[in-house]
Amino acid sequence: MSRIIPKRTGALTFFILLAVFLTGCSLGPKALQGNRLDYNVSVQRSNNEELLLNLVRARYAEPLFFLQVGSISSSFSYSASVGASATFYHNHRHNVPIADFYTPSLGAGMSEAPTITYTPLQGEKAVKQLQSEMRLDRFLILTRIGWSIESLMWLSVVQIGELRNFSVDITTGEGIEPSYHKFLELAHMLGEMQSRGDLEFVSLCRGETGADCLRLQLRYLDQREAEKLEGLLGIKAERIALPGGRFVSTMELTTVRDFTPYEREKDKCTRIPVKLKSFFEMLLDLALYVEVPADEEMKRIARPFKSLPKDILSRGGLHAGLIRIKSRWDQPGDAFAAVPYRNRWFYIADDDLRSKAYMMLVGSIYSLQSGDLPTVTPLLTLPVGR
Repeated sequence: MSRIIPKRTGALTFFILLAVFLTGCSLGPKALQGNRLDYNVSVQRSNNEELLLNLVRARYAEPLFFLQVGSISSSFSYSASVGASATFYHNHRHNVPIADFYTPSLGAGMSEAPTITYTPLQGEKAVKQLQSEMRLDRFLILTRIGWSIESLMWLSVVQIGELRNFSVDITTGEGIEPSYHKFLELAHMLGEMQSRGDLEFVSLCRGETGADCLRLQLRYLDQREAEKLEGLLGIKAERIALPGGRFVSTMELTTVRDFTPYEREKDKCTRIPVKLKSFFEMLLDLALYVEVPADEEMKRIARPFKSLPKDILSRGGLHAGLIRIKSRWDQPGDAFAAVPYRNRWFYIADDDLRSKAYMMLVGSIYSLQSGDLPTVTPLLTLPVGR
């Protein structure tokens, strides 16, 4: 009697070769390609949400708290296995095998073990990063990377010369500065000069009193424009005539430590004192337009914010709300950033380009404020998935 033996050796050989091929392939580059982008997107989203959360806290006059991502490390492990089993059926009467069945097995796996380190922002580092006045060199960096001086003045300047920016009393919700109209006019003039290329930041130096000085060069369209700007600043700068009836002059912005010599030589000095905000002050001001229930504002659970005169509302500025944060009971389906807080969802609409732009600017300032601070030992390390 002839034997009946199915030929399975070809299939088995194929699976063995496939396993060897997979084991020899490098999966590292493919893992890096997807893994790095995922972490990048997640950290960016987390930063936006943390900043949004602290803006909401500022609206409720609650302490701010930042938890920085110190480091992210990730390890990968790969495994592969090859096996085979066989089943034999035998005819004992005739001592002839009826059929032989071969069952190959193939396995491969990859696992990731990420570790994320968080560093709470607290103590001396928190004071320096959040409550120290922004320096003029950082103001200069922001203008060099393309931010409008008008927007920067709205957000980061407390006072320039005799003109003060908009501010609100944290308890009463009142507080329009008498010179705020002129402050807005000055910011708009400087913004227009910058946009047409007639405002240049020449140099940054340290004055005799130790204060930083930021030198500006301004080209005026005519004498009328020069007189208007100098009138707003309360100075009389030396001008050089240019062809076509234009003029050019230079002046210096300096920190308030130069305020006394500035007052003493006010008539002949082109040095203008400027006071910049801390990051903490910026968040307090930006939080004015966090949308909260009316009863919470009436009960003073949230900071009050009284309505403004119509002539102010018709103009752009800090008072107009640079970042608009809305709220609702349920989670928004399409938002740039959203966080749950006090049984509500606070969010920035994805189509609100103005708010998204100022969020990016605030994030840049936060990074600049932390740029030269010493690194502290991380206090919390979480192996993800354990």
